[in-house]
Amino acid sequence: MEAQETTVPRKRHASLATAIYINYAILSMAQIIISQYSSRFQAMWSTDLHGISTVISMMGIGRIITILFAGDFSDRFGRKPVLIVGMIANAVFLTGLMFSSSMLMAAIFSLFLGFANSFDDAAAYPALSEAFPAKSASMNSLVKAAMSLAQFVLPFIVAVIPNASVTLGILAVVVVIDLVMIIMSRFAPQDTVPESPAEKAEEKVIAQENDGKANKPKMKVDGIGLISLGFTISFTFYVYTQYIPNFGTSVLGLSDVAAKSLMSWYAIFSLISVFVTTILVTKIKPIILVILYPLIALAFLVLMIVFPSPMMARVTSAVVGFFAAGGVWQLGLAVLTQYFPQKKGKVTGYYSFAAALTYFVGPFISSFIISTTAASVLQVFWIDAFVTLVGVAI
Repeated sequence: MEAQETTVPRKRHASLATAIYINYAILSMAQIIISQYSSRFQAMWSTDLHGISTVISMMGIGRIITILFAGDFSDRFGRKPVLIVGMIANAVFLTGLMFSSSMLMAAIFSLFLGFANSFDDAAAYPALSEAFPAKSASMNSLVKAAMSLAQFVLPFIVAVIPNASVTLGILAVVVVIDLVMIIMSRFAPQDTVPESPAEKAEEKVIAQENDGKANKPKMKVDGIGLISLGFTISFTFYVYTQYIPNFGTSVLGLSDVAAKSLMSWYAIFSLISVFVTTILVTKIKPIILVILYPLIALAFLVLMIVFPSPMMARVTSAVVGFFAAGGVWQLGLAVLTQYFPQKKGKVTGYYSFAAALTYFVGPFISSFIISTTAASVLQVFWIDAFVTLVGVAI
């Protein structure tokens, strides 16, 4: 009887989980599609790399505008309506970008990808947790796996389909089909799931560890530090993914296709890291990994900048994918919520907001520096390395 009770919910919500993973796969492609088709969009919008960076930064503005209230909407109006809004925003971005004839139009439509990101996160993660309460962590980690796999595939799609409008059209159609799947999917009740005995025991241990005033985490120190990591960790991998194709063409002299393939190295090792880190975190304290992972990423970033070569770029892409994008941001959030268990919702919002700033600040700063010269691209990567160093120091 017990086996039946656990199997039925899985079958009921299998289509929901599938639709969410497809949605995030398309969302992850949308996040890097401008950089992958950079030269094509420059011609379409009569702009240069400065303009491309400005358009990319608008995604961050859209996310910042919506991230603080998207979660409240999800709790108040339900997961399905909010997820539908997010997917419609993504479809608007993809179709709008396809028909944009100027940088201004593209920048306006880029706001919608930021909206999509916020509303999707606010609805999809809770929906998965409610549909699969016994396996919420593993189901949520598969979101990252879907995103990494999609970003691995995109450079190959770009190589086969050089016309950005065709790719955007295909992705928009997939989003619409996926939207129909979401509408038809059964969502779990939004009731609060009771804590399991293991979760209660964990909170008790954390409380006991924090009994001493000397060891008790303080929001002004530990809280601010960890929330800052939400920014620095995201900055490392987001800036890297947006500008590694430029590094390949301008610094290394690679062909356009070869430069974009560096993203595939990043994405496949990001995917591997999701599963490896899930195992490591059961054996090593998360805070140790939060310190160690960015440090390794920093070392290889500096090596790539100082000793640029195609092989070094491939290795660094793999390292950054594994150590900066494969789940360390989620580990930082786990540590933060463990430190402040009574303020989980509030600190999660702050942490996500800090990450959202990355999507604006990174491209915005880069837009003042980046050009087709090798020196300008190297400057952007030095900034990336510096912010990573700040994160390690914090």
